[in-house]
Amino acid sequence: MDTLLWYAIAELLLSIHISFSNLLVLWVYIRSKHVRTVTNTYIFSLALTDFLAGALGIPLTVVSVMTRKPRTFYGCLFVHLILCILCTISTFHMLAIAIDKYVTICCRDRIFSSRRKRAIFLLTCSWILGLLVAILPLFNVFGFAETQSLFVKNGEMCYFTMVVDYRYLVYVIFFSTILAPTAIIVLLYSSIYSRIRTEEKQVKCLLRQSERERRMAGRRKLIRILLILVVSYGICWYPLYIINTIDYFWPQFSINSLTLWTVIMSHMSCALNPLIYAYGMPGFKKALRAFFNIQTDANTCANYSCYMRSTGNQKQRSISVRGMPYEHSLAAIRKISAPTPVMIDRHRSRRRQTVDHIDL
Repeated sequence: MDTLLWYAIAELLLSIHISFSNLLVLWVYIRSKHVRTVTNTYIFSLALTDFLAGALGIPLTVVSVMTRKPRTFYGCLFVHLILCILCTISTFHMLAIAIDKYVTICCRDRIFSSRRKRAIFLLTCSWILGLLVAILPLFNVFGFAETQSLFVKNGEMCYFTMVVDYRYLVYVIFFSTILAPTAIIVLLYSSIYSRIRTEEKQVKCLLRQSERERRMAGRRKLIRILLILVVSYGICWYPLYIINTIDYFWPQFSINSLTLWTVIMSHMSCALNPLIYAYGMPGFKKALRAFFNIQTDANTCANYSCYMRSTGNQKQRSISVRGMPYEHSLAAIRKISAPTPVMIDRHRSRRRQTVDHIDL
């Protein structure tokens, strides 16, 4: 089968997956008020960007690659830049999330008094910077006149490399929106991890064994998520732009046969984002279970009793605890387990002295 046909099939399947998975994240955020936290606001905006890439950018690009249309320079440039810019905005979102976490944990909100205002500012910057990157190919410094003449010489056939200059792909997209954000993200998350380790050592003597184990488990989960984030991002994006860099600086070593498959790998980043960011959050997990009508054991069975009713013979089964009716025994249990004022003050004091970084 022709390589272009395989490319089109793979891209369309990926487009369906990206659109559905990110649409699910958008639906959960809109319908469930309890997940509308500041952290999830970043995830919502990121999911919106990835959804547009899957529902609009990828299909338009596939149609253009298969038909070599539109036959106008600006139309061809617009079609190919849509997906490029949406993926760039997605990268800026991941950088914004890293900056927010760094400021929250390492700077203790000294930069912005309100975390929600900071989120609005960072997300606005992500979209504006992405749109500014979109207009750079229109300047001659990035070969605008050359690409126009090359497009006409090529019989007005729409090819990505005919309307977008390699200087733009290498210096702007790769160096400025791939390499630089990656370095900043790694630096910020390294600082976050170092800060968490320092604080854990300082408050270790103030915590019970069970609390220490819980926090250690949360820290291991954090490390795992951060490693998955950085590694998956590099695997998805670096092959394509390494090939573009080789094509620009060393055209004699060009490996164009791999370009289409590295393009598919770069688009997989939009499919992995909801898996890494959204579906890993407890609030999103619960809302997704509700969406698929999946009931957990906590919803079907209480900790101390189960109440069963048979509609066929109208028989009832009840549970008693040490000879006491269920209602009275449950009230007694609640009374015994109710926290005293001393316990509440002690808990508040411990919460002030320790900071939990699990929800990242």
